[in-house]
Amino acid sequence: MARPLKESLDYFPLDIDFDQDDKLVVPIAKYGMQGLGIIVKLMMNIYRNGYFYPWEEREQYALASKVNVDINSVTGVVNECIKWGFFNQKVYESHKVLTSRGFQKRYLEAAKRRKSLALREEWVLIDPAAECKNVVFSISIVNADGNVVNEYINPDKCNSGYTGNTQSKVKESKVKESKEPKRLKDSSPEQPPAVPGKPPVSPSGKGNKPDKYGPDNTYYKMAVYFKGKVDEMAKGEGIEHLTARSNMQTWADDFRKLVELDKQSDTRLIQDVMDWVVKDNFWCRNVLSAESFRKQFGKLVLAMRKPDRQPRPAGRSDKQSIDIVKPQEDVEGVSQAEVDELMQLAERMQAGKGGRQN
Repeated sequence: MARPLKESLDYFPLDIDFDQDDKLVVPIAKYGMQGLGIIVKLMMNIYRNGYFYPWEEREQYALASKVNVDINSVTGVVNECIKWGFFNQKVYESHKVLTSRGFQKRYLEAAKRRKSLALREEWVLIDPAAECKNVVFSISIVNADGNVVNEYINPDKCNSGYTGNTQSKVKESKVKESKEPKRLKDSSPEQPPAVPGKPPVSPSGKGNKPDKYGPDNTYYKMAVYFKGKVDEMAKGEGIEHLTARSNMQTWADDFRKLVELDKQSDTRLIQDVMDWVVKDNFWCRNVLSAESFRKQFGKLVLAMRKPDRQPRPAGRSDKQSIDIVKPQEDVEGVSQAEVDELMQLAERMQAGKGGRQN
C-alpha cells in the first residue's frame, strides 16, 4: 500500500519584519505582544496542516488553552486578522477555515521537494495553472471527498519527457552520450544570422532580453512619473546620488505588482500618494524607489490621510532652525510704589498745566 502524502511542513518561513505587514498593523496595535504571539501560534497550526486551519469552537478553546489566553482575546485577534485580510474572509465565512493566498503560495514553495500536492477545491485562492509552472511537481485539486477533480502539471516537465524516475533518466542520458560521437574541442555550433538593429544572440541562446514594459505601457508611465518626483526631491535634499542608478523596468514591474497582485486598482489614489510622499518630512527619505513605495503603500495612505500631517515644502530641509540673534535680557522691573508716584505726577501735570495742583 502506498504511503499517504505528507501535507504538513517541518518548518515555515517567517520574515524578520512580518509584524510590519499592513494586514497586521491593527491586530497588533489592539492586542500588543499577546496578539502577536497568538498570530504566530495560528501560523504554526496552519502550516502543520499544510496551508489551512479549521476555526470552530473546538479549535478556539484548544488554542486559548495552549497559549493560556482568554478565549475572547483569541477570537478578537482572529476577527481582526480576517477583517484586515490576513486570513481570507470569504473562505472563513463559507467553510470556517483560516487560510489565505499567501499561505497557499508559501506552502507550495516550502514543499517544492514533494512529488505532488493536493489542494481542496473550495479553499483554493491561487491560480493552479500559473503556479504549476514554478514547481516541478503536479498540483491536484480535490473535492470534499478527496477525489481528484483536476490536475495541473508543469508543461516544461512534460515536454522534457520527465517520468519522475531520476535513476532511469540518468541511465538514458548515459546511453545517448555513448552512442553520439564526441565533438572536437575547436568546433562550435552554427550561429544564427544577426538581425539588423538587434544585438547578436550567443550560441547558448542567451542574449539581451527586450524590455517588458514599453514607453506607452501604463506601469512604465507610473514609474517615470514617480521617478521624476523622487529625483526632484532628492536634488533639493542633496541626496540625488541615492536615486541615480534606477531601473525603470524594475520600477514598472513593482507598480504592476501593486495594482495586479496587491489589488490597489485606484490609480488616482496611487498618484496622490506619489505627490504626497516626496513632501512628507519622514517618508520622503524612506521611500526612494517603487519597491519601497509598494511595500509601504498601506502605511503611506494612512499617514497621508491623518489631518495633523503637514507636508514639507519642496527643497526645504526639516532640520531645526537656529536663532542667530540672541534674545534680549529681561529689564529690571519697576516697583508698584514708583508706578503710583508716576501716575500721580502725570495726573497733576494734566490738571495743573506743568504739575501745579488746583
